[in-house]
Amino acid sequence: MSDNLPRRDFEKLAVAELDAAARSATSEKRRAHLDQAAIFATLGERVRGSALSDN
Repeated sequence: MSDNLPRRDFEKLAVAELDAAARSATSEKRRAHLDQAAIFATLGERVRGSALSDN
């Protein structure tokens, strides 16, 4: 996945993963969704940080 996606896309992906984690039947699946949500949140923060530093 490219870091060139808008921050809002990463935020939507993170929220979707958190929702999937909440609905997960097993702790293993929940953990995988939470890990992925953390990755998307981090990417969103990087995009926001680079947008702020470009100003």
